[in-house]
Formats: sequence, structure tokens, C-alpha cells
Amino acid sequence: MAKMPRVTSASQRGFTLIEIIVGLVTLTASFVILTLMILPQAQRSAEPVLQARAAALGKALLDEISGRSFDENSDRVGGLIRCGEAGTSCTAAGSLGPESGELRPNFNDVDDYNGLVSCESPGVPVGCSDLVDALGNEIADVYRNFQYSVEVCYSDPVGLCQTDITDFKLIKVTITTPLGQEFVFSSLRGNF
Repeated sequence: MAKMPRVTSASQRGFTLIEIIVGLVTLTASFVILTLMILPQAQRSAEPVLQARAAALGKALLDEISGRSFDENSDRVGGLIRCGEAGTSCTAAGSLGPESGELRPNFNDVDDYNGLVSCESPGVPVGCSDLVDALGNEIADVYRNFQYSVEVCYSDPVGLCQTDITDFKLIKVTITTPLGQEFVFSSLRGNF
């Protein structure tokens, strides 16, 4: 049997080294661009979920705090006696916060929450509170790595803190998500 002559044509040749290098550089550049575009989007996709959880936690804390009496010296049954009336004075502005030795399960008035921070906060502050709901149930698993802080001050009707005793207290709850976003929720509590 006779050997067939070998015919080479341009369509049967392989890639040149330059074509392979250009192809690899193009492929690498496209992967880098996709990575830079997709990864930030993936992180941002979690933001709405964390924002919704922050809103739920903020509302829960505001509801818990707003459900307490206006002041330590206020009537807790029916609200017949308000502090500042009938010989009872309201807590001084510089003394807002829990009474001596009082812990969160025993908080009975709005200003007891002043200075309350979560134990997840940096430095684990003294007097911190675990992530629990108003009934004392642990909710840290639902709000893992969330932090909160509470500030209470006497306020004018517009919501600006005052140094004198007024008929309003501003409750400000700051929630920090695991991504470091801070959300502030505030409410006014009247002396009624």
C-alpha cells in the first residue's frame, strides 16, 4: 500500500503561542471584572435583610421602653399621680438611668434604660445587657452580631434634649448591624 502524500492547509494548524497568551489575558481580565462586579453585589444583597432585622429589633426595644412609666416617681396604676405634681418630683436630668443595683429585668420606668448597651458591643461595657426580648427570652441567635445602645433624656416637644426637667423624655435606640450600619430609632414619651 502506498502512502498518501501529506497535505497541510491553513485550516489544520493549531493556535500560536501569541494567540494562546492573548486568549488567557482576555479570559483573566473578564474574570477579574466579573469578580469586582458580582462580589460587592452579593454583600449588598444581605443589606435589606439586615436592615429589616435592625428595624424589628429597634421597634421591639422602643415598644418595651415606651411601655414603662414615665418616671420612677410616677403612679404605675392608672396614672393618677404624675411626677412633678402633688408633691412628687421627677428624676433630675443628671440622674437618669437605673436606680442603684437595678438590672434590666427590674426596669420600671423609661429612664432606667438610659445608657443600656448590648454585651455584643466593643469592649463589653459594664452593665451591659444580653440580647433578650421584653419577657427575658434569649434572641441572640436571631440577631447574631447586632449591637444596640439606648439613650434617654428630657426633651422639648420637637425632640431636642434639654438639661431641665420637662414633660417629655426622648428615647433614642441605636442599632448596629453586623456590617457596621447604624440605624437610630427614636420616640417621645410624655408625662401622662
